[in-house]
Amino acid sequence: MPALPTSYPVSGAASPLAAPASFLAATARELLDRYGSGPLDELSDIMVVVPTRRAVVYLKNELALALPMGEPLWAPRVAAMEDYMMELAGVQVEEPIALQLLLFDILKKIDTGLDFDKFVGWAGLLLSDFSTLDQNLAPTHQVFEYLSQAKALERWKLDELPEKSQAAAHSFSFWDQLERVYQQLQQRMLAQKLAYPGLAYRRAVEQLEQRLQDPAQPEPARHVFVGLGNLSKSEEKLIRLLMNAGRAEVRFDADPFYLEKDSPNRAGQHLRHYQEQWKLPLDSFGGGVEWLRGRPHHVRYLGVANPSMQGKLAGQLLAEARRQYPDASVAVVLPDETLLLPVLHGLPPDEVPDYNVTMGLSFQATPLFNLVDLLFEVHLTGIREGSAETGYGVPRYHHLAVTKLLSHPFLRRYQLWQDRQADQPQYHGLLDQICREIVRLNAVLLPATELVKLGAHHPLIEALFKTWDNCDDIIAACYTVINLLRQVYAAEKADTDREASLGAEYLYLFYTLVKQLDSAFDCREQRLSVRSFRRFLYEQMARTRLPFSGEPLAEVQVMGLLETRALDFDHIIILSCNEGVLPAPKKQQSLFPYDVLAEFKLPTYADAEAITAYNFWRLLQRAQRVDLVHVLPGAEGMKSGERSRFLLQLQNDLLPQNAQLTLEDLTVSVSELKVESTDAAASTFNSPEGDLVLEKDAEMLAALRGVLERNISPSRLNDFLACSLRFYFSKVARFHENEAVEETLEASSFGTMIHEALENLMRPFQQEARQITAADIPGLVQQAPAEVQKVLRQEETEKHARADEGLNHVYGQVATRLVVRLLESMVEQPGILPLRLFGLEAKLAATVFVDVPGQPERLAVRLSGYADRVDQLPDGRLRVVDYKSGLVKRSDLQLRGYKDRLSPAEAVERLLTEPSSSADKVRQLWLYRLMLAHTAQRETAETAILSLRNLDEGLLSADLSFLTEGGEDFVAISEELVRKIVLRMLDPAEPIRKTDDFTKCEYCPYKGICAR
Repeated sequence: MPALPTSYPVSGAASPLAAPASFLAATARELLDRYGSGPLDELSDIMVVVPTRRAVVYLKNELALALPMGEPLWAPRVAAMEDYMMELAGVQVEEPIALQLLLFDILKKIDTGLDFDKFVGWAGLLLSDFSTLDQNLAPTHQVFEYLSQAKALERWKLDELPEKSQAAAHSFSFWDQLERVYQQLQQRMLAQKLAYPGLAYRRAVEQLEQRLQDPAQPEPARHVFVGLGNLSKSEEKLIRLLMNAGRAEVRFDADPFYLEKDSPNRAGQHLRHYQEQWKLPLDSFGGGVEWLRGRPHHVRYLGVANPSMQGKLAGQLLAEARRQYPDASVAVVLPDETLLLPVLHGLPPDEVPDYNVTMGLSFQATPLFNLVDLLFEVHLTGIREGSAETGYGVPRYHHLAVTKLLSHPFLRRYQLWQDRQADQPQYHGLLDQICREIVRLNAVLLPATELVKLGAHHPLIEALFKTWDNCDDIIAACYTVINLLRQVYAAEKADTDREASLGAEYLYLFYTLVKQLDSAFDCREQRLSVRSFRRFLYEQMARTRLPFSGEPLAEVQVMGLLETRALDFDHIIILSCNEGVLPAPKKQQSLFPYDVLAEFKLPTYADAEAITAYNFWRLLQRAQRVDLVHVLPGAEGMKSGERSRFLLQLQNDLLPQNAQLTLEDLTVSVSELKVESTDAAASTFNSPEGDLVLEKDAEMLAALRGVLERNISPSRLNDFLACSLRFYFSKVARFHENEAVEETLEASSFGTMIHEALENLMRPFQQEARQITAADIPGLVQQAPAEVQKVLRQEETEKHARADEGLNHVYGQVATRLVVRLLESMVEQPGILPLRLFGLEAKLAATVFVDVPGQPERLAVRLSGYADRVDQLPDGRLRVVDYKSGLVKRSDLQLRGYKDRLSPAEAVERLLTEPSSSADKVRQLWLYRLMLAHTAQRETAETAILSLRNLDEGLLSADLSFLTEGGEDFVAISEELVRKIVLRMLDPAEPIRKTDDFTKCEYCPYKGICAR
């Protein structure tokens, strides 16, 4: 858990300083002073327009609070700008799905060859562009004429062009027809009093313009536009028309810090434009009050190690705020809406019992969306295999997608419910059984029929994996899944279980979405493909939000940045203050090129950044305490670890201009549970690794002795020296890796395949006690491809890893080439042939007796291992050859050149303690030689590595002469060195701990246990 940051200074009292009146409170007071003292209905005739519906609630509350006690007054009309524009337009906004279908009908009549699946890829963007054109009152004819390039092709005969040129000309003709499409769409919608948002805005301005020009029409109400920021061209014109008619005034909320003409801050970009264009007095912009530069603010930068920490930290900050300043208003602002659930889960219920969530939870942030997404992943990542005669393909689904889907919490909850149904024992543990069977069969791609069979034809399994050909199949599957899952929440009394209640709410929302799409496509001949339906469904999900109930005026608000417009709070907590989030990345969500947008002064990403800047700085104006949480560089899941530019502006621009501003730069530490100050320039996060240490008590020592007595291989000894904790997990605790499906041959399987092929090729020579000569090599080379394929087919039979698919086929070819190259190198390398084999995959063992302090009996340590090949040299000595499928160089076996720099004693010390990969190989060859001497009871010549990726260097031996430099016996000195390693393993003073070499953790199967 992140630590609670250092609290704000408290000057002898647990209440905030005298807070300045909020912008809406001041506006309410002004409205009452100007219009509340006249005729009774003067105030009620006022039309007040604010940016958001949330601002409507707050302004009405401020009007009520500003009234003298017991004095009645008719309130003015207050509306959000969007709602007011729709009211003026007299139209209803059409659903986006219906809009796209209408657009397709229009385009289909113009271009009969239009493909619906391709259409859905850009239809949403085109409608958005149409809406932008209208909302900004763009001269559409000029825009479309500028866009169209078809005029350059008018003198050409398209039928005579090459095919590629015809395709390009067809694309140009699309832009040429765009104005016609736009006009027909407008006509058909307005005929039914329908519109998309931008069209409603254009219509509202036109209606007002006609009304003002008609002397028979009554004079419009007096309008007061309050707290607006960036205005679209239609909103600008609406306000200008009313101002010219003497029926409107504006009240912007601004600060000289960014409003001054010479200010480099883009937050005032649009407001400066309105000030100059409309010749507005300073009173319209807050009267020039210096909120940012002239008042005290306490700002904290809080750096966290990863995005997931922000939710918990927000809860701790809120708890701190409620303890110190219980009457202060607090807002948690989420530029990244995906943090809503983490924040809600992080709120401490005892200290923050009452709060209001204004932004709503996007359906795409719910667990049910994840289930739907996994379901589509199953069907869209699978393949179809079928005969060319019928054209029908049997779907085969990828095992990873299937396993992820069956592991989803919604389905696991269903399994728990199913397990409680005593009358259906055949379905108990169904999902677990399917997952186990997939691993047991090592099934990479599972046919749909096989999955249904594994699921005992349960309705849920059939709904999930039945073939999808079009949208009808998807809708039917969704209805079935919803009905089955609904039984779970009905049985669990969703009204009393919060989690069950949320799950039931998710299901109901999903049902309404599917029902909408079902109705929209029910009477259409065009049946959507799976990908097209997913696009439609996801668009609906992105717009659907799960509302939260709460007190609208609660002192703790959780909201998005746009929802803070015109609102003020004593304490602001803003999360995700990183570039790429605040402000959002530069993305042009438009089919129109940037030069078109710039030419006709349509909104671009630059305008979006200016809007975000204004909302950020305006929110800080009256806040006394501000917490800005950002994710530190290097965090997983973050494209950029940079702080938001707004934090840099605050530090480098505002801070020098405001002596009353206190800025703290802090880092939230997880392990040390504290916040550390950093210098003002930058913040760094250093999270020390917690050390997992296991002391060697009596029980541990007994377990270690048992391992040594049973058997221990050179590889396991290397594990102990490299990371004693890994050795403990594998040999003492005996943790086994979870079995998983192998899609392709893993590195170990690839090496095993080569070893087995070589063993099969050479086995007849060992059995017949025949030497391998140069004359035998061509025959062995000829047999090699068939032998490799035989081993590969064995792998396929045992693990269902298709030998003829993908990388497995490539691995087979590579293995064949390596085996052939090894055989050919035996002829090229001097001294190899003729070769007499003493053993293949020969088991080697040695027993070393060790006197352990405190133990009455000697410990018999059993070393064991398998040698890939044991050669018998002409002089009768034996040589172990160990195949390595990886790259090994001669320099890897030199213990870092001990002859030049190390004494024999130093070389021995490195052999016994060095955890490097080079020392691992030398130790392995040393112990193989010792075990061979014990096993064969005869003198050994050497041990060598044969690197299949470095065959030109031949046999690579380690120089072990430092062991017997004084004339010692190799076996005797080696046994003594083994005893030293064993005594170290059994030393109670040396605990079991993890390595400090992080490179050894990269492929360690236990790195998740020790938090690496």
